Parts: sequence; structure tokens; C-alpha cells
Amino acid sequence: MPEGDTILRLASKINERLSGARALASIFRHPRLATADLSGRVLIGATSHGKHLFLNWDDDRSLHIHLLMQGQVHLGRRPIAEEWRRRFEIEFEGKTLTGVDIPLLHLIPTSKTGDFIGHLGPDLCGALDLDVAIDRVAADSDAHLGAALLDQRNVAGFGNVYAVEVPFICGIAPMTTVGTIDGLDALLSIGAALIRANARLGPQNTTGRKLSTSDQWILGTTRRDCPICGSILHRRSGSNCPWNRRTIWCEGCQRTDDTVVDIQRAQQLLAMHPARKELDFGGDFGGSDLFVGNRDPVVTSRR
Repeated sequence: MPEGDTILRLASKINERLSGARALASIFRHPRLATADLSGRVLIGATSHGKHLFLNWDDDRSLHIHLLMQGQVHLGRRPIAEEWRRRFEIEFEGKTLTGVDIPLLHLIPTSKTGDFIGHLGPDLCGALDLDVAIDRVAADSDAHLGAALLDQRNVAGFGNVYAVEVPFICGIAPMTTVGTIDGLDALLSIGAALIRANARLGPQNTTGRKLSTSDQWILGTTRRDCPICGSILHRRSGSNCPWNRRTIWCEGCQRTDDTVVDIQRAQQLLAMHPARKELDFGGDFGGSDLFVGNRDPVVTSRR
């Protein structure tokens, strides 16, 4: 499932190429929108909140898009996909915006966009109130850490990349219950800095190596041993995980009886990552003091 950083970059790409453009034609192959027509309408711009994408038009309507696990949005040439899979096609001068395998699609009054995101936690890639995010996650004290990070009602934008990689970086097992973690504020500060840095850079990189690629410590690898301590990595499929998502952890680095966030370990593992610049590892880590980066909405770079 695309995560908050990926959706923000998609919105930015659409804005760079299509903001102010007029739709020449549109086709919707979705039962709810079979008769919808955006022909002649001007795209004011695209916005995102967590994993939700909105295309806002000059007639005060917005196209709400959620990709879930399988959806894709293509900008440019029409993708090679069967017609029935192309749930919408919007033609502009020289460009086509196509949604493939989009499961959730709504055309709504722009004033009603809050109905789709009002239940969500703070947007990690938006104007972030990290203290509110910390409070929401902490309130779910009996939840497993992996589940709490993925719960968009707590904080909007984390997906499985961060639910696996952030606990690994911090030395906490993903099945640790939230209420037992000492340093939850630091862990969320680290996660926020990581996803916001990746939103600017592009790839979901967690190591700081090969920044133009999605290089990850354990999730994106096929290796059997931990890259830090050499212990065997434990893997669970979604069907064998309490929060129904594939997870990986190292029992050597992420012992279930060790519930203290390892700040020194995080400092070492993020030493080469640009997220390091948004973190004050010399602070006392009270509240969200570890996170010192800009909390304004992330502005992505042009690619």
C-alpha cells in the first residue's frame, strides 16, 4: 500500500504538471461514478492527507482517491492495462491521468472532504502536530506497536515500511505493547523525521545508503540474518500476524523483554540518512523534543 510520503509526492507531481489545466474529456468505469463528467473543468490542484489523495476542481468538486493495496495513478501516457481496470481516465492537453485498479473513488463537494479524513490522526507529511500524534498512539496502550503505527486514526501516513523499519531502528519488537514502551515519544519523533525526509527525497529509504533507491534495513531484503547483530531474522506473514500485515524483526536486536527505545542505536543507524538533520540526539527527549525539524507541510523536490 502506498504510504503518506508516496501519496504526497504523487500530489506534488500532479500539481507540477497539471495544476490549472482544463480537462478535455473524462471516463469513469466505477459503478458510483458511471455518469460523472469532468470535461471542461479546470484542475485547481491535488492535495493529500496521509494515504488519501484529492483532486480539486474549479466547480467546487473533489475526486477522492484511496489506493489501498492495489491502486495506481499514472500521469502521462495511458498505461498498458485492460480497459476495465482503468477506473478513470481524464484527458488533458498532451497528458492523461489514469487510475488503475482504484478501489475507493468518490466525487464529492470540496466542502465535504473532511468527511473522509476527519477521523484520521495528524498528517505526518503535513503541518504536523507531533505531540497530538504521540498522545493518540500512547492512548492505545494495549495495542501492539506495529498495529498502533499502522492505525491511521492515531497518525496518518505510516504504512508497513515504517511499521517494520522504525521499531528495528529503535531496537523495539513490533509486538511490544505500546503502554510498556519507555521512549515512545522518541520513537515517533524518529519515524516522523524519516517519513518526512523520504517525502522530500522520493524513495522509501531507511538506511541512508544509496539514497536514490528504496534501501531498507530488513523489510526490503531477502537476507536471513540481521545486518546489525547477525541473528536470524524472524518473519511472519500477514495471516500469522495479529495486525494482519507482513512483519519482520530480529530477536537479538529487538528483544521482547527490552522496552526502552535505544537512542544510541537509532543515532548510529540513521547516521547517513538526511532524517538525522531533523533530530536532536543531544536533547533530553522529553515530549517531542527529539524532533526539531520543520513541522510545516513537506514540500517535495522536483524530479
